[in-house]
Amino acid sequence: MVVTIDDIETVAVVGAGQMGRGIGAVAALAGYETYITDISESQLEEAKEEIEWSYGKTVENEKATEQETKAALASLTCTTAFDEAVGDAEFVTEAAVEQQAVKQDIFSDLDASAPDDTILATNTSGLNITKLAESTANPERVIGTHWFNPPMLMDLVEVIMTEHTPDSVADTAESLVDSFGKTPIRCKVDVPSFIVNRLMRPYGEGPAWMAYRGTHSFEEIDSAMKFTEGFPMGPFELADFTGGIQIRVEGEEDHLEDDRPMSYDTEVCPILHQLYEKGRYGRKTDAGYYEYDERDEPHISVDAGQGFDTLLVWAPIINEAAKMVENGVASVEDIDVGARLGGNWPMGPLEKADSVGADVILQKLTTVASRHEDTDKLAETLPCDLLVRKAKNDGTFY
Repeated sequence: MVVTIDDIETVAVVGAGQMGRGIGAVAALAGYETYITDISESQLEEAKEEIEWSYGKTVENEKATEQETKAALASLTCTTAFDEAVGDAEFVTEAAVEQQAVKQDIFSDLDASAPDDTILATNTSGLNITKLAESTANPERVIGTHWFNPPMLMDLVEVIMTEHTPDSVADTAESLVDSFGKTPIRCKVDVPSFIVNRLMRPYGEGPAWMAYRGTHSFEEIDSAMKFTEGFPMGPFELADFTGGIQIRVEGEEDHLEDDRPMSYDTEVCPILHQLYEKGRYGRKTDAGYYEYDERDEPHISVDAGQGFDTLLVWAPIINEAAKMVENGVASVEDIDVGARLGGNWPMGPLEKADSVGADVILQKLTTVASRHEDTDKLAETLPCDLLVRKAKNDGTFY
């Protein structure tokens, strides 16, 4: 028997990096007795200082009172004593480095040190949560809670179930996220990349293939998606900003070896490998898809994307969203909420599908798929059965 939301008084976070300290700050401000634990004293000291600073900004922006932030700091303990931090917690979130082996070791330790009914969560952005759960004696109490950076400012938290997770544990995790003042969405199946990052993948991959084939330029696509469609960044600008080239290439082997449902079985676009081999990882190396040098942002003309068919980018994203609905991964509403809150998109992909019609999206997917007849990407770009049915029956997602 695991705890319910009414039982939770103490929350612990393992890892005092950017995500861990942010999650701890949110929990303490929400009124929970909060522990942040890390093996590094200096990391914990930095975390405490940064939390105090972020609370000051919260008061300045009138999101909390000075009295509330003082109470939050009083309820927050940063410690290297792992057993002390997790020993009385009803809910523990692991927020350590994004490496499967490291996280599995931590979960084994949590299994030994936390109370038997404590819910154990991981903040991974895409690693195998089922394997983390199976490194414990009670996999039913393990769940994913994927926060978005920075936790103090971002509203969204993905709650990810494994094949072992009962609805009651997911309900408690969502209730806790809601009590933090955040918006939870549920990923009902432990699939690679979960919900939002699964949508982000075709947003970056589809345009990369267009540029690789020479049909459209970086600036043309970025301009159209940013200024015509209203995305905060075009796919190439976003990849340079996040280090997406390095992340995708270095994570390719792990994705190909992942045996979870809806795993990726295609290699990344060759243009990413070409850039990676040249050390062009994005802004942090002064070059990625664009040259930066002393500039912080690429120059993207408002007019460069005029005439570009943005549905060629939208269609594979919509198809991926429809696949998630078809396979019971997430609801229509949660997918669209995830896109809007997690990606700051102008609308969710299934809202977009309804606005233009599934039949139109089907036509665009046919165009995209025809360009991949010479690659193993073809199967991934073919329309899913749900989307085909919607198109044939003039159906909508809402």
